Amino acid sequence: MSKIETLEEMIRELVKVDVLCLREGIQAHLMILGGSGLLLIMEMMDMKFRPTDDIDVNIMASNNEAGIRKILNNAFIDILDGTVEVPPMEDFRDHPHIKVETELLKAIEIFVPTIELLACTKIFSRRGKDYDDLMYTDILNACDKEVLMEKVDEYKDFLVNPNDPDLNYYQLQNIMRERGI
Repeated sequence: MSKIETLEEMIRELVKVDVLCLREGIQAHLMILGGSGLLLIMEMMDMKFRPTDDIDVNIMASNNEAGIRKILNNAFIDILDGTVEVPPMEDFRDHPHIKVETELLKAIEIFVPTIELLACTKIFSRRGKDYDDLMYTDILNACDKEVLMEKVDEYKDFLVNPNDPDLNYYQLQNIMRERGI
C-alpha cells in the first residue's frame, strides 16, 4: 500500500476490501483508528493531516469475523485489538463516533471516533511520531479543549505506568502553551 494522503485515496483502498467482502457475503462495521483515522476526521473537518502509511481498524461488528480478518490481513490493513493502552477499545465503540458516508461501499460501513479520542491515543503514547503530530499538526486545535482535558484526566488513571516520563502526556501542557491553545 502506498502513502495515503486523502479521504478519497483511503476510500479507494477500502473499496478493494468491500469488493472481496461482497464476493464472500461478508458485512462489517469498521472503526478507522490511528493516523488513518486522524486523516479521515480532519479532512471531514476541512483540515489537513500528514499522509499515512497504513490503515488501522478495529472490527466493530461482522457477520463473519474470521472472514473479515482474513480479507483485512490480505489487504495489509492492520487490525488493532487493544493495541493502545488508553483509551480502551470499548470507548471507541461506546462513545459517539462518526459514520463516513460514501455510496462506494456496499458491504462494509466505515466509522471514525471523535477527534478527542484519537488525540488521546497520541497523548498517551511514547512515540516521537505521535509527539510530532501533537506539536506540528492541527489535531489539538481541532479538539474541543474541555472535552479533551476531561478525557485526559479520565484516562491518566488507567495507565499501567503513569510515571513513565517518556509519555507525551507529560509534554501536553508545554505543547498547548507553545501552540497557543
